[in-house]
Amino acid sequence: MKTSLSSGDLLERSYRGDKPWRTLASIYGRHAKSLILAAFYNVIKSSPTWIMPVITANVINIVSTPGANAARGLLLNAAVMVVALVQNIPMHWLYMREISIAARNVEAQLRAAIVRRLQLLSIAFFKNARGGALQTKVLRDVEAVDQMSRTLFDGGYTAATAILSSVIITAYRAPKFLVVFLIMVPVASGLRIFLSGSLRKGNRDFRREIESMSAQVLGMIEMIPITRAHAAEETEIARMTRKLGSVKDAGFRLDLRNALFGGVTWVTFQIFGMGSLIVGAWLSYTKIIPLQVGDVVMLSYFFTSISNAVMQIANMMPTITKGFESVRSIGEILESPDIEQNLGKAQLSNVRGEFLFENVGFTYRGTKRGSLRGFTLEVRPGETLAVVGPSGAGKSTLMNLILGFERPSEGRILLDGHDMNAIDLRSYRRFVGVVTQETLLFHGTLRENILYGGHNIPDSQVLDALRNANAAEFIEKLPDGLNTIIGDRGARLSGGQKQRIAIARALIRNPRVLILDEATSALDTASEAVVQTALDRLMKGRTTFIVAHRLSTVRNADRILVLDEGQIAEIGQPRELLERGGLYARLCAMQQIG
Repeated sequence: MKTSLSSGDLLERSYRGDKPWRTLASIYGRHAKSLILAAFYNVIKSSPTWIMPVITANVINIVSTPGANAARGLLLNAAVMVVALVQNIPMHWLYMREISIAARNVEAQLRAAIVRRLQLLSIAFFKNARGGALQTKVLRDVEAVDQMSRTLFDGGYTAATAILSSVIITAYRAPKFLVVFLIMVPVASGLRIFLSGSLRKGNRDFRREIESMSAQVLGMIEMIPITRAHAAEETEIARMTRKLGSVKDAGFRLDLRNALFGGVTWVTFQIFGMGSLIVGAWLSYTKIIPLQVGDVVMLSYFFTSISNAVMQIANMMPTITKGFESVRSIGEILESPDIEQNLGKAQLSNVRGEFLFENVGFTYRGTKRGSLRGFTLEVRPGETLAVVGPSGAGKSTLMNLILGFERPSEGRILLDGHDMNAIDLRSYRRFVGVVTQETLLFHGTLRENILYGGHNIPDSQVLDALRNANAAEFIEKLPDGLNTIIGDRGARLSGGQKQRIAIARALIRNPRVLILDEATSALDTASEAVVQTALDRLMKGRTTFIVAHRLSTVRNADRILVLDEGQIAEIGQPRELLERGGLYARLCAMQQIG
């Protein structure tokens, strides 16, 4: 079974969360062949459900009015029934195969489309999103759409076959009785309209509670060391218990709505089923419709079959409503306009690392005061620029602008003479290396973490990077060397070892632009000395931006940029700034740096 994940961009373009039927038709339309075959196999495999009433009627009629060929007729009807039953095995297998091909492909394509979109969305989107909620959309919402689709296909095909076969045979054997069947249609429609609104609201409330709980659980797991260190276990348990209670209450309310919907539907259809038998018997008894005894039983069976089919469609509503809510939920990602626009922009094949900031300003959404204002600066290729200043001065904002995570609200940034708004930032970032205070590692081997984002890199280059990062020695002591599993977030490594892995990862990329964001601030003195030596090697010949609160780590920078309240307070060489006695000198004095 082939999975066409490359069609994710096509799926995104046709996705409409506010029009779930249209969206489902679009994404499953690519698998029309499988769905048509599945419908064909379903008609054949379901034939016993409409053949059985006819056989039953024939047998009752033969027994009630026996003739010379009664035995032959019984044998013939029995043979037809056996064939109809036995064929169900291969036909059901073929039916499930085609359904699985369509459903599994769509499931994989939906998840691939979400993953693809998440990689294209702006960093600002993730600042406002909860990780647990996003995880729920990838896992639970896609699962709900898959479950709904299978319910629609399986239940829909079966119900449609039951209704059509019952109507066709009834029209042939007793056409006047069709009037009784027509009563069910408005009843089912009325029930659906009356109760579907309540179900939709219940599913929406329950989904939101699940997303909120998922985010809170992730946060709880991440905070366990802090929770334990502050003896706040009971507080965290109480907080989670309240959230679990909210989920329980929302689920309970949804269950009651579903129960009411199912109960009312079932009772209504049972009443009409009993009425069908009585009406059929009365019509036969009064000779209004000349029916044999077997035909009365057959019509009652068909009426029950239609009732069950309509009830099956009605009972599908909770699953369909839940699925539609998940379609809308997934649309919050696939239809988000907050994406990084790179398509069609100029690709960079080389970067020298020259930056020119021309009156750059940036203001975050929802705030009035700019995080950066009137920022004008030229950074030469290969220069090391340290960026310091009090908290909230705009250092992180400046780094986000350099990485292209944010775009200037005012002014522009030129990279090697190119306006960064006009280039494909993905091609630029291939020449960028980043080492932060918190090294982001994933569960896997050291080799996989070091080579992350790189392709076809020989081991000799990996070893060179490790030596230059001062990481070769400790890796050689590990039981499996580069193939050692490091655990979630690199849990099996020390802080200094993580930083050296991050430096090796940057070295592998051979970046032209380097961003060091508090790269040594969380390390002890011994680890800092080892990591700093590796960083010095990494910075050679590269345009480097260093963000640091610990000012002792930036004394070797070519220039120091001091930010204060989003503006350049001063800039110059370290000794020059100390002699000037400005903000940098005061910050050094606070840290007792001479």
